[in-house]
Amino acid sequence: MHINKPDYSVQKPNAVALSSQEAQWVRLAISTNNLANANTPGFKSQMIKLVNATQKGKDNRVVNYVCANKALRNLANGSYRQTGNPLDVSLSSVNGYFMVETDKGKYLTRNGQFALNSDGKLVTASGSNYVLDQGGGHIVIPSGTNQIIIHSKGGVYADSVLVGKIGVFSVDDQQEQLKCLGNNLLDPTQQVPEISNTYYIKQFGLEDSNVSGVSESIVMMETLRQFEYAQQVMQEQDQKSKKEINVSPKNV
Repeated sequence: MHINKPDYSVQKPNAVALSSQEAQWVRLAISTNNLANANTPGFKSQMIKLVNATQKGKDNRVVNYVCANKALRNLANGSYRQTGNPLDVSLSSVNGYFMVETDKGKYLTRNGQFALNSDGKLVTASGSNYVLDQGGGHIVIPSGTNQIIIHSKGGVYADSVLVGKIGVFSVDDQQEQLKCLGNNLLDPTQQVPEISNTYYIKQFGLEDSNVSGVSESIVMMETLRQFEYAQQVMQEQDQKSKKEINVSPKNV
């Protein structure tokens, strides 16, 4: 039997469709994570940028594919939600983060849901991370304090006595070099956070996430449609390839 195989150009749409499916899965994972954190204070949603790309394959053939280029963070402020808790604070700033000390190092966060531990130190709501002041130190509320007031620039007053100032820091790159660690913590990586001067803190409430449930639902539906379309393209190309394969008796 003699088989004439289809040339490379017949197979190329399959490669493009498959790369599109892989990129759509990444996009779906990002959107799913956004929805999972819709109620996480200070969470910033992300989106994936899909691009058409090319590279040289075997025999210098040009291979086309779809690439999930990078995840971009939406830096818009979330809305303010009043809670009435004096240790809940909302941070309004395009480039501003609280700094917390964990057992693995110092990281950034937008989550202003704080509490006091048994030593009177200001910590995150989980109780495991210390909230730091501008100098990187702990903030201590004296025992027996009746009233805690936190001013717009982070000054913490215990019964009208200033006991510390919540540090707010900025970084140069809020996209590629600011890594998500989970638990609403961000790693500045090689960047050195600097004290920010352009921010506003509001007590007795939290900054909600800036996730739009409607927008994310639309993204997920569009992603699934694109995935199904790519699957259809591959099925059609598979049928086309089978028809183009010429099988005929080979004379000896």
